[in-house]
Amino acid sequence: MDQIPAAMDRHLDVIQCHKDGGILLGASGLTGRYWLGSLWYYANPDAAPDVEKCTAGVQLEAGFQEAVWLDDTKVLVGLDTGGIALWDLVDNFHTFVHVSGVVEHDDLVTSVGVVSGGKSAVSCGADRCVKVWDLENMHSTNTYRAHHDVVECISCHPTEPALFLSCSADGRVFLWDTRKSRPVTVLDTSPLLHSPKQVVWQPGTHNFAVGGECGQVVVKDTRKAVGATLSFSCHSRAVTKLSFCQENPRLLASASEDCTAVVMSVDKDAGRQIFKDTSHTDFVSSLSWQGNDNLFTCGWDSKVKNHCVSKSEQTCEDCVTVQMETDCIDKETVKKKIANISLVCNGNGAGLEST
Repeated sequence: MDQIPAAMDRHLDVIQCHKDGGILLGASGLTGRYWLGSLWYYANPDAAPDVEKCTAGVQLEAGFQEAVWLDDTKVLVGLDTGGIALWDLVDNFHTFVHVSGVVEHDDLVTSVGVVSGGKSAVSCGADRCVKVWDLENMHSTNTYRAHHDVVECISCHPTEPALFLSCSADGRVFLWDTRKSRPVTVLDTSPLLHSPKQVVWQPGTHNFAVGGECGQVVVKDTRKAVGATLSFSCHSRAVTKLSFCQENPRLLASASEDCTAVVMSVDKDAGRQIFKDTSHTDFVSSLSWQGNDNLFTCGWDSKVKNHCVSKSEQTCEDCVTVQMETDCIDKETVKKKIANISLVCNGNGAGLEST
């Protein structure tokens, strides 16, 4: 308990739910003389972010934007120093122990993801690099420099160890397959209008969601010309986090710099906004699902909030565009296909009907 910091850093940047019901919090001090960070664990989520009621806490050498659970007790952190660090929660979740760390990025780490199986990880940073890590030996096995600007986000495939997604301020989203000699495929993100900020896989499907710097969220299939495209205009400023619910993958949550958190229901050919929270008073920086109904959010207002999505479900004015993908180049044939499909909108959302 002696290692617990005296105060919580103001800017809450990370929240990750544990399967046993607790939450991991990450905070950064961005206004003081030293930009330090801190890592916290609360066995009782309702107590966060009260320092006196935390289960464990530790001061870090720098601030950070991302921390993820590696397994039941280990946490992988991407630091503003350009390093990644592995911490272990021991003594029945009461003490953080530093396991290992290494600095290889030339600028701050923007995102980290754990590869399926837990033996390796992927990181990206403001140095435009994507790195694949061997966590058992704590060294990078590959460094990729395919992006031309800051790499904003990484998302590892839920079940395929060789696959992950990345998005960058250069306006592109890449699908990576490390089994190939040329591992990069550029994904079509239209109708996304601005630079991507966040990207995430939808579990159990070939779909991915991408959030833009002006608040738009687009859901597409990674396979070209397959499936419909859903576009949500749910925020007025940049998307800061996207997360599909693991237990109910049709639910997609997004956080934004407009101080809101939104939940969308994403089905095969239709989507609708079912929940929106406006209680935060500063950037909503992170969110995490607990079970299939509870959504935790945190923000730069130093607040942690727990939302029950089903109890708050509301009928919203839907901002959904469905785009038909086709490889047919005959305009008349395309017109006939479009004429046979109508977009039906009602109070519960939008859907496709074929005539």
